[in-house]
Amino acid sequence: MLGPTFPANAADLTVNQLQNCPYFIPSWENPAQGEWVPVRIGEFNRKNRDNPLFLKVVEIALGHLANRPARNAAVVYGYNTGGSGFFLMLAAAVNDRGKPKFLAFTDLGDRVKINSLRIEAGKIVLDLVVHGPDDPSCCPTVRKIATYTLAGHKLVEQ
Repeated sequence: MLGPTFPANAADLTVNQLQNCPYFIPSWENPAQGEWVPVRIGEFNRKNRDNPLFLKVVEIALGHLANRPARNAAVVYGYNTGGSGFFLMLAAAVNDRGKPKFLAFTDLGDRVKINSLRIEAGKIVLDLVVHGPDDPSCCPTVRKIATYTLAGHKLVEQ
């Protein structure tokens, strides 16, 4: 079942908006806390040598989440804090008077590879490659199709 269809309108979120807005970076000590950091394409967001941060939008999918009439978004973004890891997050953004409002986030892992991201029948569908039990950090090998539903302020994996 495909779910309801909605016409595109001027209040729909756009890729440009989503490539140029702040994203949530969780704190290592308490992942529920963190900071909102703006994307600066191709450069470090914080150049402080003791606390560097590089943030990059990896994939964006536009569509209708949770039967909302305006187009919303699913965004995969990643960040690096100066080490070898590149930590990926999935975020769900709804339209708030023509601007993205992020409602939910989930951690996808370190150096996970994204094959595709789409919104289908109100759900976020990710085709990704994750780490198997014997995979080194650099090289995940296990293909996974993950489906998430936006439930209030949480992304729930199906």
